[in-house]
Amino acid sequence: MRELRWHYVVGYLFLIIVVMISLGYSLTRPLCLGDADCVRRMVAFAAMWLIGLGLLFAILSHRQTIALLRQLIFLTQRIASGDTQARLLPQQSGEFAALIHAFNDLKDHLVGQIDALAEQQRQLALVFEYTADGVLILDRLSYVHLINPAALQLLKTSEENALRRSFAEVVRHHQLIELFQQCDMKQERQVQAFEVGNGRFLQATITPFQERGVRGYLVILQDMTAMRRLETVRRDFVSNVSHELRTPLASLRAVIETLQDGALEEPEVAERFLRRAVREVDTLTQMVEELLELSRIESGRVPLRLQATAVSDLVLLPLERLRDQAERGEVQLVLNLPGTLPLVLADAARVQQVISNLLHNAIKFTPPGGQITVTLD
Repeated sequence: MRELRWHYVVGYLFLIIVVMISLGYSLTRPLCLGDADCVRRMVAFAAMWLIGLGLLFAILSHRQTIALLRQLIFLTQRIASGDTQARLLPQQSGEFAALIHAFNDLKDHLVGQIDALAEQQRQLALVFEYTADGVLILDRLSYVHLINPAALQLLKTSEENALRRSFAEVVRHHQLIELFQQCDMKQERQVQAFEVGNGRFLQATITPFQERGVRGYLVILQDMTAMRRLETVRRDFVSNVSHELRTPLASLRAVIETLQDGALEEPEVAERFLRRAVREVDTLTQMVEELLELSRIESGRVPLRLQATAVSDLVLLPLERLRDQAERGEVQLVLNLPGTLPLVLADAARVQQVISNLLHNAIKFTPPGGQITVTLD
């Protein structure tokens, strides 16, 4: 402000000089004899002259300030309209140059913060829009203020039918409504999984929050249908494996008990029971191999080892391996082979495993006295 103060000092000195010259001139002139009106006119003229000069000085001294203010107003209007590149033209020197530089720095800083906030808001909007979980934001009265597309899909509703409506109207599910009521009463997070019909399962998490004195609720809905289905499959798988293991284990136990009861003293009987024990061990080994193979398939680590193989070899080994199982079930296995078969490019172990699984299921579901025919063309 030193430049402005110096302008004022110069102006005041100029006015003082003008006043002194005017007074000196008026004192050197003879007064109008006995004419008071003349004196008053002279004083009024001098006063008007001084006032006019003062106004002229004020206008001249403030013209630069007014121009700067106009630039500031115009610049703020451009920034408000979205023109973030607008700047004040810098001056070479003076207090106004420092003011303009400070204003431009402030504008750049604010624009940087606005851009950062806009980018953060854009990222949050993307997460809110494309997350697989349903998200709802409720006010303290349980009215829906925000809802993402995943929640609309899970609740089978539209944005028009969800926004500014109560949570109970939107979800229309008594367990969800009761869960929200518990959260509202206890003011703590509530989590619950439940079935919503047609075999679909949801897990709801309702969390109360308070931001700057404003209460609300965050609702997250997760579709657990695939997870529940996987749990059911695994449970059935464990049950089936346990059932399949029970048969050979029971047979092995019977063989061992028979040998302990004296069959070891009879070589022919002992040999027959030992062969049976070996077959049951082979059956258990096959089951374990199948479980390991299933694990490798699920993990995607099943490399194929292709080589030229006789088609008959792909079938004969599984048939011999399962022939004893078929005999126990009183099922007859029949193999029809043509005279000559070409070589094929295949992973023999994988193909034999597939054929073994097919034969195992066929033996399992064929009633006693039935026949299973394997034909190669």
